[in-house]
Amino acid sequence: MKFSDFFDKNYLTKWCLSVLSGVLALGIIIYLAYHVYDQLSPGLELIDAVPTTVTETISADAYIFRDEEPLYASINSGSVAPMIHDGGRIALGAKIADIYSVSSPDIETRLSEIDEQITLLVSNSDASSTRSVQSTAGIENEIYENIFTIRNYCAGGNYSDALSMRTTLLVNINKKSIRSGQIDYTTQISRLESEKASLKSQLGACLQTVYASTTGYYFSEYDGYGRIFSSDLIDSMTYDDFIAMTESDPETSGGVCIGSVVHDFYWYIACKMEKSEAASLMELYSCSVLFTYSDTQIEAQLYRIIPQTPGDMAVAVFRCENMPAGFDYTRMQPVKISAVEYTGYEIPSDAIRVVGGYEGVYILDEVTIEFRRVNIVYSKDGTVICTGKDISADSTVDDEIYPWIEQNDIIVVSGKELYSGKVIG
Repeated sequence: MKFSDFFDKNYLTKWCLSVLSGVLALGIIIYLAYHVYDQLSPGLELIDAVPTTVTETISADAYIFRDEEPLYASINSGSVAPMIHDGGRIALGAKIADIYSVSSPDIETRLSEIDEQITLLVSNSDASSTRSVQSTAGIENEIYENIFTIRNYCAGGNYSDALSMRTTLLVNINKKSIRSGQIDYTTQISRLESEKASLKSQLGACLQTVYASTTGYYFSEYDGYGRIFSSDLIDSMTYDDFIAMTESDPETSGGVCIGSVVHDFYWYIACKMEKSEAASLMELYSCSVLFTYSDTQIEAQLYRIIPQTPGDMAVAVFRCENMPAGFDYTRMQPVKISAVEYTGYEIPSDAIRVVGGYEGVYILDEVTIEFRRVNIVYSKDGTVICTGKDISADSTVDDEIYPWIEQNDIIVVSGKELYSGKVIG
């Protein structure tokens, strides 16, 4: 029996042709509908002209210069027990530190923590005597921020800064207990003094007491670079001098170092950067410098710019006029320098057009596309900051023909076949 006995060939052929015709017609309809929609739809990407401010920053390695003098004992070994906390003012002839026979870095560290806690507690005790009892809510918030900061330091592997926060956390916990009436300042300070005396008794005999031969500010840490990065060299330093300083080895002495004394509250930072970056600082009187290790921001004045001759690099020197309590004076630290602020409308660079020889953007004015001139003041990473009329612009150009952008204009970022007067809708 043949296949043709069951199926009518003519019918099958007609049926297949009908199906193919239907599919083809559907495809044509979809194709036409897509292109009609594409023509009717504006297909515009729009943003509002809203003022914003962008701060251009310069990242650099900052080297700290101070009027710093190292302090050494006449003996070669032992534990140092400072009598003055870091950053504390010292008077001529004041007792700075005792040197004990037993060398114990752990006890030295704990003694330093105790001194810092006592200093903070005494300052809070003095302040509390002149004000009424406060709520513990503020202290609880500080404790939370301390814990959050320590956790962030640990997560980032910055364990030294995490440890440095321990004393502040302990003091705030004690302050909460004091304000809630659980303990008082006198009891807490006495307990710390007793612990301090007990620790000192474990260090053996006092071999030497060091007294101040000059006035200044005491710091227990010294890295051997005090005379190399001396602020006395700032005015005469050349670019090559600075590079040689950064490549030098620390200076050491044979005796036990008990820290250093800083004679002036003015200190400086020097940052190597490209000349083009240094040029952006020329018009500034002061700027903000963020020390990223400690997340500390300090206002500094641009002191001088030292160019590389010949070359494309320079050293920017800034002067700082305050000594923040607890600041980390590590000799070299990464910083971010706030150079220049630009205020205007932030838009993608692709939205900028040139019409009649003038830069501008297209905007959506109700149902029509119109051209607006702009004054570009900053450009970076695919975006620009632009403003409206520039007072220095060519005054002969008719602003009615070439109007300027204004706040809340609807900017056309992208679209097809854009031109002034085009109707959308």
